[in-house]
Amino acid sequence: MMTRSVQPLVNGNIEVTIPIYIRREGTRVSMNKNSENEKKEDGDFSPLRRRLIMGFQLLDKWEKYPLLSSTALAEEESMDRSLLSKILSLVNLAPDIIEGIMSDPPAFDFSVKKIFSQRLPADWNEQRKFLGLPEKDYAAG
Repeated sequence: MMTRSVQPLVNGNIEVTIPIYIRREGTRVSMNKNSENEKKEDGDFSPLRRRLIMGFQLLDKWEKYPLLSSTALAEEESMDRSLLSKILSLVNLAPDIIEGIMSDPPAFDFSVKKIFSQRLPADWNEQRKFLGLPEKDYAAG
């Protein structure tokens, strides 16, 4: 079983790995955190969790096709660029917030409307403030 890891980088940033398995089968998305036998179908997820998964899928697609413009990606996914931007912003949430959204049961009960009401701050503690969570010392892990 993989575990969450936090590693400081040379440039002062930190790299956080959260083990989540996402598998796409046609139009269905399945996700599991621990083993291949514990997958859940996308219909079992909250709207925020589904959008977070979609954000990582879109990011993966964009990284595979770096010449794909945001307009083209939005058209391909049948959404407007504004929604694409909001969904992609979810992948920049603080690692513990992502982990809390993906946990069973979810540690946080944020609505999509709340998260998308304003542009998400890049700073993780500013995100926590925006979402009504206490500050955290991310450098300490």
